[in-house]
Amino acid sequence: MQYDGLDPDQRIRILPQPKRNKTGLWVALGGALAFICVILLAGGAWFMFGRSPPPIPIDTETEAQIDATQPCDTKVSRFAPDPEIVVLDFPNLTIQGLMLDRVAALIEKAHLPRNQVLDDVDLREAIYNCGDTIESYYYGHDYKAADLARFFQLAAQQNITLNANELWLKQLLNQLGWLDPGAVGALITLPAARPPVTEAMRAVILHHEISHGAFFTIPAYEAYAESFWDSLTDADRAAFTSFLGTEGYDTNNTNLMLNETQAYLVFTPDPQFFSAKAVGMSQAQLDTLRDGYIANMPNFWLTPMATETLPLGPTPKSCNTN
Repeated sequence: MQYDGLDPDQRIRILPQPKRNKTGLWVALGGALAFICVILLAGGAWFMFGRSPPPIPIDTETEAQIDATQPCDTKVSRFAPDPEIVVLDFPNLTIQGLMLDRVAALIEKAHLPRNQVLDDVDLREAIYNCGDTIESYYYGHDYKAADLARFFQLAAQQNITLNANELWLKQLLNQLGWLDPGAVGALITLPAARPPVTEAMRAVILHHEISHGAFFTIPAYEAYAESFWDSLTDADRAAFTSFLGTEGYDTNNTNLMLNETQAYLVFTPDPQFFSAKAVGMSQAQLDTLRDGYIANMPNFWLTPMATETLPLGPTPKSCNTN
């Protein structure tokens, strides 16, 4: 999910890494020793001695419960109405980007290869080329289990060095069984309400991403979104495709186009993210499309969410580690 309301001057840029000299090598060695000590003192002996890492805690929460949380560390929850949807709740945009921007580049970002995982240099260049940063590449992510498994398979085949956050994600997917053939599941993400993300933005991001989760795990809903897309006029499809292209999505991927269309049209009630103007329509035209979509939706847990008022939960606490 993209957001265009951020002043470019407020974005955190990725700075080029300085070259190391010989003195820097000794500093690096000292730092490595210090890192080993920290790992051991923190109970991370499994990392040093090849033991299996402890399982990642996973809660089960509703939308309101997730919305009311302000995580200090990355938090994992199964979505209560549909446990096949797993929510990653990040303490900030940086950690979210470090974990998932490379995945986004492979699966759905425009003008990038669909069969090649980018290394660090190429990923940094891809992010720069579209005017983004690690933090702003996406404000929320959503992927089905099969696509995530494919990402890690390709990364292994291509000997791509993954960062610590990506390796943590691989551990989680292995724990969920999503790296196995035929696994069904949807991963959705959101950042904590810390600048530049507001509480209202956080609620909208979560709402938007939940609809993607339903698209990935409920075949009847995917079929409905596809039938709605097919029912649109050529002009309406072109309008949504153009908008999504400006947001950096691969417009050659029809399944991506119709998935994002349902999420923006119905489950993104915030003009900072989406509006009638964004697709070149009057508000009356957009309302007609939205009302028609909602009126014919399959009757399941997502249906009432199409007309709910946000945010759903109380104001997030400053830092909730419970």
